Amino acid sequence: MRAASRARLFLAGLAVRHSMSWRAVLRPGAAVGEGAGVHGRRAALPVTATDHLDALAHALTAVGWSASPRYDQHPALLRVVAPELPGVGESVRVKAGVGGVPWFISSTGDPLAPCHDLTGACATIAARLGPFAAAARTGAEEGGRSV
Repeated sequence: MRAASRARLFLAGLAVRHSMSWRAVLRPGAAVGEGAGVHGRRAALPVTATDHLDALAHALTAVGWSASPRYDQHPALLRVVAPELPGVGESVRVKAGVGGVPWFISSTGDPLAPCHDLTGACATIAARLGPFAAAARTGAEEGGRSV
């Protein structure tokens, strides 16, 4: 393949990747339609907002948070709560940030962390919800002692 053809194919791939909506961000080398992509690489499946939210849900449940998907809504949401305080929580969605990099966004519109940083997203959510969960634990412990 000539260098000019490779350059056109590379630029076409960049244009397609950067024009994608927040719902489908392609991995490098992914094919969009017939004959697109990087020569010699197999097409990768698109990474959707629900894929990112599923990964976050697994990471949050591993550290003790309760996460329930709300993918029937637009945009798709992940509801995060402390198990001892189910009425207070955070709804997280995915939105493309600068350069098309997907970010986790809180229900208030604040960016939490890029979707590739699950540890950072978990820490940010814990910092936001942690004081409420601690207050619920303290209230439950004090309520049990005073009876």
